[in-house]
Amino acid sequence: MKFWQKAFIGILIIFIVSINISSYLTSKHSFSLNMQRDKNRALGEYHFIRNGILEAINSNYYREEAEIPPASMESVMRSYANYYRKQDVFLELKHSNDLLFTNIPFSVPYSTGNEELDWNAVELQVLSINEKRYLYISGRVHGQHQDYALAYVRDLSELYDTHSQLIRYLITVSASVEIVLTLVLLLFLRKLTQPIRIMQTATRKISSGVYDDRISIPGKDEFHDLAENFNQMASSIQEKITELDKNAQDKQRLVDNLAHELRTPLTAIRGYGEYLQNANASEQNRIKATGYIISETDRMQNLAFKLLDLALIKNSKLDVHRIIPSELLHQIRLVLAPKLKEKSIKLDIHSSLNELSGDFILLQSLLVNLVDNAVKASTENSSIHLSAYLDIVPILEVKDFGCGMDEEQTALVCEPFYRVDTARSRSSGGIGLGLSLCREIAHLHGAQLKIYSCLGKGTSVQILFTTPLQPSENSVTYKDV
Repeated sequence: MKFWQKAFIGILIIFIVSINISSYLTSKHSFSLNMQRDKNRALGEYHFIRNGILEAINSNYYREEAEIPPASMESVMRSYANYYRKQDVFLELKHSNDLLFTNIPFSVPYSTGNEELDWNAVELQVLSINEKRYLYISGRVHGQHQDYALAYVRDLSELYDTHSQLIRYLITVSASVEIVLTLVLLLFLRKLTQPIRIMQTATRKISSGVYDDRISIPGKDEFHDLAENFNQMASSIQEKITELDKNAQDKQRLVDNLAHELRTPLTAIRGYGEYLQNANASEQNRIKATGYIISETDRMQNLAFKLLDLALIKNSKLDVHRIIPSELLHQIRLVLAPKLKEKSIKLDIHSSLNELSGDFILLQSLLVNLVDNAVKASTENSSIHLSAYLDIVPILEVKDFGCGMDEEQTALVCEPFYRVDTARSRSSGGIGLGLSLCREIAHLHGAQLKIYSCLGKGTSVQILFTTPLQPSENSVTYKDV
């Protein structure tokens, strides 16, 4: 059973029980008030009649000094009986054990001459006779020398009929209210639980692999907050799934590229090894073949070392020290001096930063890779700019004016084993891992590596230090921009 159905049945039961109990208590209280009203009215009429009888007895005694005749007493009672008969009231009067008057249409099971009652006391009962209810009041009328007993009987049929009508009315009203309440409650709960059904549908989609579905629930209640949290969760899941897919693709591409990179030198090694097995090979050819074997072995060794460096950088911790940027840039010039001289390339150095914070060895490796790539992309007798300056945040920049790259190449150039020019990279010993190392070193320093390139016009690579790792004197942090 669904939640809204459980809530519907539970609330409906509570309302129905509450309405029925309220109706029952209302009818009972109304009947009690009406009964008390009729009792008070009957007692008032009873005392009025009894006082009239007592006054008649006393008047006759003081006037004639004798007991009132039964005929006179019957006449007095008949006048009262005729008056109250319209109100469904019946009277009976006894003198000792003699019946003087009665118009009660049934046999009264109680004696009207109860000797145990005080003359001013009354006995009140509700009798059920012939499926009707009667209010029965009896008591003594103390006259001169003799005692009289008066019985008063009121028909309560009207009271009970009114009570029955009230019960039927309350039952009808309660049933109508319960039917309307059932419909309203059903619509209300369906509307109230609609956000649950929306989120249920969304979670079902996510479980089936659709991660881009979002829900919108208006308002400022708990369902709205839950929907916002759900959307955030869905976004996080989508981001994680996308990241996992990308990592899986990167790993697969890495494996594919690694297999490709290993296949070429292994093929060459095997070919030259088979050649060396040929006994007819001359010494010069043997030396040439072993040279190729050594070259391809060095390529494989270089690949292994680069992969090891990449793995170590991802899991290493920074050894942060104060670095003088101008010293770092001049160190790069010394390391790459032979390559620069080989192609007659001029390395222009400019530094306006007082200091940086970072790992000197890693930053040196980063800049060496960037300048080395710039040398490979540049023509002879050209220049490369190596700069350290402040532009809101500290920036290290390597800029060349070589062959450049298009947008697609720029987007992929940091991927492992990617080469812009495969033939040139192989001839120069490149394996396509340099910029991957640079990116990891930059991320390790909390920096961003950005590449701007235009085909045929050159490439600019910037390292933007965007975290508070750097000294405050350099400027505001990247977040303040």
